[in-house]
Amino acid sequence: MNFNQAVVKFISILTREGEISGQFLTLDGQSAKLLIDGEPFVEINEESILLFGKEDVSRKIFSDSTEKNFSHVDFAELEKLCSQVDIVRLNHLGISYVCEDVESEIDHFKNLLVGTKFKIYEEESGFSNQRWFFICNLDSQESPIFELVLTKKIDASLREWVPHFQIDIDTSQSIEELRGLTAKFIKPEFFDWELDFPDWGVVLGMGKLGNINGTKICLGLGTNLRDTKKHREEILKKVK
Repeated sequence: MNFNQAVVKFISILTREGEISGQFLTLDGQSAKLLIDGEPFVEINEESILLFGKEDVSRKIFSDSTEKNFSHVDFAELEKLCSQVDIVRLNHLGISYVCEDVESEIDHFKNLLVGTKFKIYEEESGFSNQRWFFICNLDSQESPIFELVLTKKIDASLREWVPHFQIDIDTSQSIEELRGLTAKFIKPEFFDWELDFPDWGVVLGMGKLGNINGTKICLGLGTNLRDTKKHREEILKKVK
């Protein structure tokens, strides 16, 4: 099983248990496809991770690390976890990688979006050397989006996360419930990072499902405090 196959396997488990495949997501055992208005948005197959059917972004996250390993959580345990988590929907997929010139990188993706309904938005990351971008069509509030986490320079706080592929799921449960469930079925203190908004509380917990030759596969579980509509309408700022 290679990296992309593992990603498809994780997505299939998460979405099957949550019954959120169908409207936007299709799975055939070999690939996972996000379709927006019937058009290809993201496709993950054995060989590539494609945006709009033409841009293979998988090369951006494959690590140059000398590590030669494949480690991941037990698929059966993940299925047990998902059977206990009240999964609402797939919020987004995304990639995180090192990028020396962020502006040029974003210009490249802007060119990719010409002729589509998609735009690039940014959320304040809170890190001086990392920026969070999202490719969205905000006219479709319920559809999944795609995140680009661009890091200009790796430091100790970010090294354990970059590069990675992420799967982010909305749930209806509290962070306390999610901590308990992940501790029971995956490992104690699964969430290596939590996003805590002062006015909302903890809206997201994230941990690692696997590490393949230095590239991580991360799972984000949104809590019942995450307001996706407000996030998309008020927090995300369109990149000009």
